[in-house]
Amino acid sequence: MRSTRPAPGDPSRRGLLTITAEQVSARLAGPAIRALELSTAVAAAGIPARVVSLGAVETVELPLGGVQVDTADAVDLPALVAAAGCVLVQGDVLGLLPWLAGTDVPIVVDAYDPFHLEQLEQARPAGETGRRAIVRDTVTSLNLQLSRADLVLAASARQRDLWLGHLAALGRINPVTYDAAHDLSGLLRVVPFGLPDAPPVRSARPGLRAEFPEIGPDAVVALWAGGLYDWFDPVLVVEAVARLRSGGADVHLVLLGAAHPVLGVPSAAEAAARARAVDLGVLDAGVWFADRWLPFAERADWLLEADLGVLAHHAGVEAEFAYRTRLLDHLWAGLPTVTTTGDPLGGALIGAGAAVGAAPGDVDGFTAALAALLPAVDRLYVATAARALVPAHRWSVTAAPLVDFCRSPRRAPDLVLSRARRAQLGLRTPGLDRSLPTRLRAALLEGGPLVLLRRVSGRLRRLLPGR
Repeated sequence: MRSTRPAPGDPSRRGLLTITAEQVSARLAGPAIRALELSTAVAAAGIPARVVSLGAVETVELPLGGVQVDTADAVDLPALVAAAGCVLVQGDVLGLLPWLAGTDVPIVVDAYDPFHLEQLEQARPAGETGRRAIVRDTVTSLNLQLSRADLVLAASARQRDLWLGHLAALGRINPVTYDAAHDLSGLLRVVPFGLPDAPPVRSARPGLRAEFPEIGPDAVVALWAGGLYDWFDPVLVVEAVARLRSGGADVHLVLLGAAHPVLGVPSAAEAAARARAVDLGVLDAGVWFADRWLPFAERADWLLEADLGVLAHHAGVEAEFAYRTRLLDHLWAGLPTVTTTGDPLGGALIGAGAAVGAAPGDVDGFTAALAALLPAVDRLYVATAARALVPAHRWSVTAAPLVDFCRSPRRAPDLVLSRARRAQLGLRTPGLDRSLPTRLRAALLEGGPLVLLRRVSGRLRRLLPGR
């Protein structure tokens, strides 16, 4: 029976279908935010866009621009995939939906989150055996995604270098993909996290100071606006604020992200920060934890009541390739930032004068950086530099490479070759037949009967006993 599914390039296949493993609700974590915002940017360009979550879906207070959001059990997902112009996936979606890798739809892999590096820290509570298995499985997941990807999205130029190396190890950087675009832009594009086009607006909802009325009207509020993950170092910020307060400065630290909507368990970083605040006598007396994950639509109310944003991480490979998305909220709200150095976005903010930096683990340096921004006039200078960076980071700008791909989706040229041609390239792609007949045909393609004879005889010699 002939298939009724449209072929790649068929004009009846239209639009972007985004599949995320994240739950979609009022309390959003980074991957879900990115899935919704990228889809909205594509829809704003006149291209149909839809989001399907493998988790729960609740009400979202975001201007989604006509993007429909569904749960996987509420739709015919194979039919949606078959009708889509391209599919964008995040995380372990291909591992959760292995049939998707075997379809002929162009697949965009959103690799903005190098989660195999994050798990080096985050998986510690699983014990050493469990931790090793988790990191191994995340690498396996990434191998599957990047082997099948028709386009890979990185969040920064430094991340592009990371994924270039990974793609090269999988054989995806080969004469076929190179000849299609010598800069490999047909395979890998930089699509940073973005910001809304509209500026933040204070609503009538209670904000930061209503939540913590002990903070006086003239106090300087430093806001940690994101999650307290184990690769972060909130202890450093707690210690810096405690030092300034002991010297008479009226400065308060408010930490969001103590109740992650997905992880649901306290992190070691959060526990250490609370314990250190108790030791220094500043818990609930200058250092405040918001014991709920702030709804995404309410973040503007808190950002606009803060005086500066703070973020600190430990030194390590995770920081080198991370993209600190909540630093963008500081730009959006015009907040000057104090941050540790080493990550690409933080470095860009420091270089532009929108942030002041200190080395990871440097309590003296972080304290001095905070102290430099306590005077209002100095904060104003840095905040002006932060606002100047906003236009280049709007979703309408950052999502442009994905929008271009969605206008004319296409399969990666090395993934549409015959099995023998792919074997000749050494690809280990999903569904690739590595049977003996395929390898024999690849040898014939490469060098004719003589190459085939040499490889067969070499294989026989290795198999013979005593050789």
